[in-house]
Amino acid sequence: MFLLPLLLVQGLYIRRAALRLPEARGLNKSQVREDAYIIGLGDSVIAGVGIDKLEHALTAQLAASISMESGQAVSWSAHGVNGDRVRDLIARVKLLPVERPSLLLISIGVNDVSHFTSLTVWQLEISNLIADLKEKYKAPIIFLGLPPMGQFPALPQPLRFALGIRSAMLDHTLKRAGELINGVHWYKTSSISVDMALANDGYHPSDKACSILAMDMASYLSEKNREA
Repeated sequence: MFLLPLLLVQGLYIRRAALRLPEARGLNKSQVREDAYIIGLGDSVIAGVGIDKLEHALTAQLAASISMESGQAVSWSAHGVNGDRVRDLIARVKLLPVERPSLLLISIGVNDVSHFTSLTVWQLEISNLIADLKEKYKAPIIFLGLPPMGQFPALPQPLRFALGIRSAMLDHTLKRAGELINGVHWYKTSSISVDMALANDGYHPSDKACSILAMDMASYLSEKNREA
Protein backbone atom coordinates (compact mmCIF):
# COMPACT_ATOMS: atom_id res chain seq x y z
CA MET A 1 0.00 0.00 0.00
CA PHE A 2 1.79 3.11 -1.25
CA LEU A 3 0.10 5.36 1.36
CA LEU A 4 1.29 3.29 4.33
CA PRO A 5 4.40 5.40 5.13
CA LEU A 6 2.28 8.58 5.12
CA LEU A 7 -0.39 6.96 7.32
CA LEU A 8 2.26 5.85 9.81
CA VAL A 9 3.79 9.34 9.94
CA GLN A 10 0.38 10.96 10.39
CA GLY A 11 -0.52 8.44 13.09
CA LEU A 12 2.65 9.17 15.06
CA TYR A 13 2.08 12.91 14.70
CA ILE A 14 -1.50 12.68 15.94
CA ARG A 15 -0.46 10.67 19.01
CA ARG A 16 2.13 13.32 19.92
CA ALA A 17 0.24 16.48 18.96
CA ALA A 18 -3.38 15.67 19.79
CA LEU A 19 -5.07 17.46 22.66
CA ARG A 20 -4.95 15.04 25.60
CA LEU A 21 -7.93 15.33 27.90
CA PRO A 22 -7.93 13.80 31.41
CA GLU A 23 -10.15 10.98 32.56
CA ALA A 24 -13.32 11.96 34.40
CA ARG A 25 -13.03 12.64 38.13
CA GLY A 26 -15.07 11.10 40.93
CA LEU A 27 -15.96 7.67 42.24
CA ASN A 28 -16.12 4.92 39.65
CA LYS A 29 -19.41 3.59 41.01
CA SER A 30 -22.72 4.72 42.45
CA GLN A 31 -22.75 4.79 46.23
CA VAL A 32 -25.97 2.81 46.67
CA ARG A 33 -26.15 -0.72 45.28
CA GLU A 34 -29.57 -1.42 43.78
CA ASP A 35 -31.08 -4.67 42.51
CA ALA A 36 -30.34 -3.70 38.90
CA TYR A 37 -26.63 -3.14 38.31
CA ILE A 38 -24.61 -2.15 35.23
CA ILE A 39 -20.86 -2.67 34.86
CA GLY A 40 -19.02 -0.63 32.24
CA LEU A 41 -15.77 -2.09 30.90
CA GLY A 42 -13.35 -0.92 28.27
CA ASP A 43 -11.48 2.09 27.01
CA SER A 44 -11.49 5.88 27.37
CA VAL A 45 -15.25 6.13 26.80
CA ILE A 46 -15.84 4.12 29.97
CA ALA A 47 -13.07 6.09 31.74
CA GLY A 48 -14.91 9.31 30.84
CA VAL A 49 -12.09 11.04 28.95
CA GLY A 50 -13.33 14.45 27.84
CA ILE A 51 -16.01 14.57 30.56
CA ASP A 52 -15.70 16.34 33.90
CA LYS A 53 -17.23 13.73 36.21
CA LEU A 54 -17.76 9.98 35.87
CA GLU A 55 -21.39 10.40 36.87
CA HIS A 56 -21.85 12.22 33.54
CA ALA A 57 -20.02 9.54 31.51
CA LEU A 58 -21.70 6.79 29.56
CA THR A 59 -22.03 4.02 32.16
CA ALA A 60 -23.73 6.25 34.73
CA GLN A 61 -25.88 7.89 32.05
CA LEU A 62 -27.02 4.49 30.80
CA ALA A 63 -27.94 3.42 34.34
CA ALA A 64 -29.99 6.60 34.76
CA SER A 65 -31.70 6.15 31.39
CA ILE A 66 -32.58 2.51 32.07
CA SER A 67 -33.93 3.58 35.45
CA MET A 68 -36.19 6.15 33.77
CA GLU A 69 -37.25 3.62 31.13
CA SER A 70 -38.02 0.80 33.58
CA GLY A 71 -39.00 2.67 36.74
CA GLN A 72 -36.43 0.57 38.60
CA ALA A 73 -33.45 1.93 40.52
CA VAL A 74 -30.19 1.04 38.75
CA SER A 75 -26.67 1.27 40.16
CA TRP A 76 -23.42 1.21 38.20
CA SER A 77 -19.65 0.84 38.27
CA ALA A 78 -17.15 1.81 35.56
CA HIS A 79 -13.79 0.17 34.89
CA GLY A 80 -12.30 2.00 31.93
CA VAL A 81 -8.66 2.56 31.01
CA ASN A 82 -7.62 5.17 28.46
CA GLY A 83 -5.80 3.48 25.59
CA ASP A 84 -7.10 -0.04 26.19
CA ARG A 85 -7.21 -2.44 23.27
CA VAL A 86 -9.27 -5.61 23.34
CA ARG A 87 -6.27 -7.69 24.43
CA ASP A 88 -5.77 -5.33 27.40
CA LEU A 89 -9.42 -5.65 28.39
CA ILE A 90 -9.21 -9.47 28.24
CA ALA A 91 -6.30 -9.34 30.66
CA ARG A 92 -8.09 -6.92 33.01
CA VAL A 93 -11.33 -8.91 33.10
CA LYS A 94 -9.48 -11.79 34.72
CA LEU A 95 -8.36 -9.50 37.56
CA LEU A 96 -11.71 -7.87 38.34
CA PRO A 97 -13.84 -9.22 41.20
CA VAL A 98 -16.64 -11.64 40.43
CA GLU A 99 -19.98 -9.83 40.52
CA ARG A 100 -23.52 -10.45 39.30
CA PRO A 101 -24.53 -7.46 37.17
CA SER A 102 -27.77 -7.09 35.25
CA LEU A 103 -25.92 -5.80 32.17
CA LEU A 104 -22.37 -5.35 30.87
CA LEU A 105 -21.60 -2.25 28.79
CA ILE A 106 -18.47 -2.68 26.67
CA SER A 107 -16.64 0.05 24.78
CA ILE A 108 -13.58 -1.23 22.93
CA GLY A 109 -12.01 -1.05 19.50
CA VAL A 110 -10.96 2.53 18.71
CA ASN A 111 -7.42 1.85 19.90
CA ASP A 112 -7.35 -1.38 17.93
CA VAL A 113 -8.25 0.68 14.87
CA SER A 114 -5.51 3.24 15.47
CA HIS A 115 -2.93 0.51 16.19
CA PHE A 116 -3.95 -1.37 13.04
CA THR A 117 -4.89 -4.61 14.81
CA SER A 118 -5.50 -7.14 12.04
CA LEU A 119 -9.08 -8.17 11.35
CA THR A 120 -8.23 -11.83 12.03
CA VAL A 121 -6.70 -11.05 15.42
CA TRP A 122 -9.61 -8.73 16.29
CA GLN A 123 -12.18 -11.41 15.49
CA LEU A 124 -10.36 -13.99 17.60
CA GLU A 125 -9.90 -11.61 20.54
CA ILE A 126 -13.53 -10.46 20.48
CA SER A 127 -14.61 -14.12 20.58
CA ASN A 128 -12.30 -14.70 23.55
CA LEU A 129 -13.55 -11.56 25.31
CA ILE A 130 -17.20 -12.58 24.93
CA ALA A 131 -16.44 -16.08 26.22
CA ASP A 132 -14.61 -14.69 29.26
CA LEU A 133 -17.37 -12.17 30.03
CA LYS A 134 -20.11 -14.78 29.74
CA GLU A 135 -18.25 -17.20 31.98
CA LYS A 136 -17.40 -14.64 34.65
CA TYR A 137 -20.50 -12.44 34.79
CA LYS A 138 -23.36 -14.47 33.26
CA ALA A 139 -25.11 -11.27 32.19
CA PRO A 140 -26.30 -9.76 28.91
CA ILE A 141 -23.62 -7.78 27.04
CA ILE A 142 -24.07 -4.66 24.95
CA PHE A 143 -21.19 -3.49 22.79
CA LEU A 144 -20.99 0.18 21.94
CA GLY A 145 -20.42 0.19 18.20
CA LEU A 146 -17.27 1.81 16.91
CA PRO A 147 -17.75 5.48 16.00
CA PRO A 148 -17.49 6.77 12.40
CA MET A 149 -13.79 7.66 12.60
CA GLY A 150 -13.85 8.74 8.97
CA GLN A 151 -15.75 11.82 10.17
CA PHE A 152 -13.47 12.78 13.07
CA PRO A 153 -12.26 16.38 12.45
CA ALA A 154 -9.12 15.88 14.55
CA LEU A 155 -7.76 13.33 12.07
CA PRO A 156 -5.99 14.50 8.89
CA GLN A 157 -6.57 12.97 5.48
CA PRO A 158 -5.79 10.36 4.24
CA LEU A 159 -5.44 8.91 7.77
CA ARG A 160 -9.06 9.83 8.54
CA PHE A 161 -10.29 7.91 5.50
CA ALA A 162 -8.14 4.85 6.30
CA LEU A 163 -9.24 4.71 9.93
CA GLY A 164 -12.84 5.19 8.89
CA ILE A 165 -12.62 2.10 6.68
CA ARG A 166 -10.90 0.08 9.41
CA SER A 167 -13.35 1.12 12.12
CA ALA A 168 -16.25 0.01 9.90
CA MET A 169 -14.55 -3.36 9.33
CA LEU A 170 -13.93 -3.99 13.02
CA ASP A 171 -17.41 -2.75 13.93
CA HIS A 172 -18.92 -5.34 11.58
CA THR A 173 -17.46 -8.06 13.85
CA LEU A 174 -19.36 -6.61 16.82
CA LYS A 175 -22.52 -6.33 14.75
CA ARG A 176 -22.28 -9.99 13.71
CA ALA A 177 -21.70 -11.03 17.33
CA GLY A 178 -24.90 -9.22 18.26
CA GLU A 179 -26.76 -11.05 15.50
CA LEU A 180 -25.40 -14.53 16.16
CA ILE A 181 -24.65 -14.87 19.88
CA ASN A 182 -27.44 -15.13 22.43
CA GLY A 183 -27.25 -12.47 25.13
CA VAL A 184 -24.95 -10.19 23.08
CA HIS A 185 -26.16 -6.86 21.64
CA TRP A 186 -24.53 -4.31 19.36
CA TYR A 187 -25.55 -0.67 19.41
CA LYS A 188 -24.87 1.39 16.30
CA THR A 189 -23.21 4.72 17.08
CA SER A 190 -22.63 6.01 13.55
CA SER A 191 -26.08 7.63 13.42
CA ILE A 192 -25.09 10.16 16.11
CA SER A 193 -24.11 13.52 14.64
CA VAL A 194 -20.36 13.98 14.99
CA ASP A 195 -20.66 17.78 14.97
CA MET A 196 -22.40 17.86 18.34
CA ALA A 197 -21.10 14.58 19.74
CA LEU A 198 -17.40 15.17 20.32
CA ALA A 199 -15.48 16.67 23.22
CA ASN A 200 -12.93 19.45 22.75
CA ASP A 201 -10.28 17.05 21.45
CA GLY A 202 -12.44 16.18 18.44
CA TYR A 203 -12.11 12.50 19.33
CA HIS A 204 -14.01 11.49 22.47
CA PRO A 205 -17.76 11.72 23.11
CA SER A 206 -19.00 14.74 25.04
CA ASP A 207 -21.33 14.50 28.04
CA LYS A 208 -24.17 15.59 25.72
CA ALA A 209 -23.34 12.73 23.37
CA CYS A 210 -23.24 10.28 26.29
CA SER A 211 -26.68 11.45 27.38
CA ILE A 212 -28.12 10.96 23.88
CA LEU A 213 -26.43 7.58 23.47
CA ALA A 214 -27.63 6.42 26.90
CA MET A 215 -31.27 7.35 26.27
CA ASP A 216 -31.25 5.69 22.87
CA MET A 217 -29.50 2.57 24.17
CA ALA A 218 -32.02 2.27 27.00
CA SER A 219 -34.89 2.41 24.50
CA TYR A 220 -33.12 -0.15 22.31
CA LEU A 221 -32.64 -2.55 25.24
CA SER A 222 -36.23 -2.08 26.38
CA GLU A 223 -37.44 -2.99 22.90
CA LYS A 224 -35.19 -6.05 22.83
CA ASN A 225 -36.55 -7.16 26.21
CA ARG A 226 -40.12 -6.87 24.92
CA GLU A 227 -39.21 -8.98 21.89
CA ALA A 228 -37.60 -11.70 24.02
